[in-house]
Amino acid sequence: MAELNSSIILLLVVLISTRLLSSANSVYNIAEYGAKSDGRTDSTKSLLGAWQAACGSPGPSTVHVPAGSFLVRQVTFNGPCKSSKIVIRIDGTLVLASDLGRVGGWIVFDHVEGVSVYGGTIDGRGASLWACKATGRRCPGGATVSLQPQNVTLI
Repeated sequence: MAELNSSIILLLVVLISTRLLSSANSVYNIAEYGAKSDGRTDSTKSLLGAWQAACGSPGPSTVHVPAGSFLVRQVTFNGPCKSSKIVIRIDGTLVLASDLGRVGGWIVFDHVEGVSVYGGTIDGRGASLWACKATGRRCPGGATVSLQPQNVTLI
């Protein structure tokens, strides 16, 4: 009887451990994908690399933007994703290149669900654009961030 109880307890421990491990959140730090926090080096590919890893993950995942300033050009976060819960955690700043948004859509989420964006700063260089417009010169239209209001949360 003691052996049976030990076997049941062992089985329960294995099942609970497997469940906890399968629901663990995978974190993909853009610095580990080569992003530089100097505000001058293009970090677009690093951000997309972390996104693709998070999107391809079967469980909850996080794209982490650490402290610092990261230059990002036009980027589209494409889905659909395997993960039904992706957090983009910004502890630093995403900065638009100094072309003042000649790209049209700067940050675009396309065919993704269950994405939340937390913290940090998304700097589209609005001050520079408005300074240009104040001079009366011909200025670009500015960058946009495109979010479809389905299962996307900005906090």
